[in-house]
Amino acid sequence: MGFGPLELMIVLFLVFLLLGPKRIAGLLKASGRGLYDFTESLGRGKKDMKEKEIPEEDAEEKKRIERK
Repeated sequence: MGFGPLELMIVLFLVFLLLGPKRIAGLLKASGRGLYDFTESLGRGKKDMKEKEIPEEDAEEKKRIERK
């Protein structure tokens, strides 16, 4: 008993009438910017993790070379 395509279109049409095109465009732009910032912050976390791992690996390789 969910929403069918007709009910969904009616709800979207009513939202469009109530808010207007300028507000909807602003909301979509703000949500897109927020999603972009969120994914950027996730990417920075991965980069930070990689940067932390690289020096440790380099230090281990230097120790191996010195032992030989």
